[in-house]
Amino acid sequence: MLTEEFLQAGGRIETMEFHTPADLSKLKQKVVINCTGYGARALWKDESVVPVRGQIAWLIPQPEASYGIVYDNVSMIARRDGIVIQQTGPDESWGYNDPNETVDREEAMGAVASIARAYA
Repeated sequence: MLTEEFLQAGGRIETMEFHTPADLSKLKQKVVINCTGYGARALWKDESVVPVRGQIAWLIPQPEASYGIVYDNVSMIARRDGIVIQQTGPDESWGYNDPNETVDREEAMGAVASIARAYA
């Protein structure tokens, strides 16, 4: 909704690649929204940015679903644009400081299967 309002008011979204903070000086805009995520670690040399690994599975939107659940170390959150299912692990530290970005379809499918068992 915010993006829609921003664009309707004349805003523009531009995707750019920055390799050093000095690259920002090339911008003519006075306001820049930083959406670098984990890339901020390299761009700003900020070692406090820590990766948290996790596979996310998306299911088609289901308007009748307006809730989230946690079951068997898996979270499911219903959103307007789809249902997000993700393995959460046995505790809050699961996936912490794991920079692995390799897609793991088996893990994602396992998370979907866990949620399916909750509804069986």
